[in-house]
Amino acid sequence: MPMKKYRFTFIFLFVCIVLSHAYAQKYSLTIAIEGAKQARGKMQIGLFDKEDDFLVKGAEFKVLTVAVDSLSTQARFNDLPLGKYAISLYHDLDSSGEINRNFIGIPVEPYGISNDAWHLLSAPRWEEASFVVDTDKFIVIHLKH
Repeated sequence: MPMKKYRFTFIFLFVCIVLSHAYAQKYSLTIAIEGAKQARGKMQIGLFDKEDDFLVKGAEFKVLTVAVDSLSTQARFNDLPLGKYAISLYHDLDSSGEINRNFIGIPVEPYGISNDAWHLLSAPRWEEASFVVDTDKFIVIHLKH
């Protein structure tokens, strides 16, 4: 009888370890940013993991700043847990750290949204911009001018 108890304990612990490893898996997200017209400034990239926080400055899950030294730029987020994400980015031509806008609030610096979701007169919705990271992923975002 005691041998069965130890066998059950071993199997239980083994299953717990396997399941915890599956849930603790981390992934990378590589972003190719296409359409820059000038090789200068910085690309400011925000990764969002919650619908309610999407496009809220300061509410990003992770942020990257990448120097722009060619007309196509790549950036990478590492150690991402399984989940749903969306990206908002802009080409900070003057390296001011803020996106420049015209008098009615429309960006005058190039910007992009994951899934190339954008609207002429309104911000894109989470459903349009979000995607699932469940493996190492590579996406392309095209800048809007």
